[in-house]
Amino acid sequence: MNTNELAPLAVAFVGGVGRIERELVALGDSLGARVEVHDGETRGKGRSQLSALLRRSDVVVLVTAVNSHNAVHIARREAGRTGTPVRIVKFCGVSTARALLQELVAQAA
Repeated sequence: MNTNELAPLAVAFVGGVGRIERELVALGDSLGARVEVHDGETRGKGRSQLSALLRRSDVVVLVTAVNSHNAVHIARREAGRTGTPVRIVKFCGVSTARALLQELVAQAA
């Protein structure tokens, strides 16, 4: 996962978590991970922003219930190209995100 021991684990949340973005980033900071969020929108600059986010991430959390099929396809394809692990969840609230981030950070340690 995280090949650079000096850099924090980089986790990308894609789709459906915009409303809890601040909590995710703060939780990531408290666990020593860098969390970034993308809303899953792929029109306009959304597609290139999503691809760029996925290339700089160690793990991708893909929320499927509120994500476009195109965003899911792009995320899975880009992660496959880079060998980035993908965790797929149907829904993701604060408690689910907390447990998932704790697990990911523990695995990366």
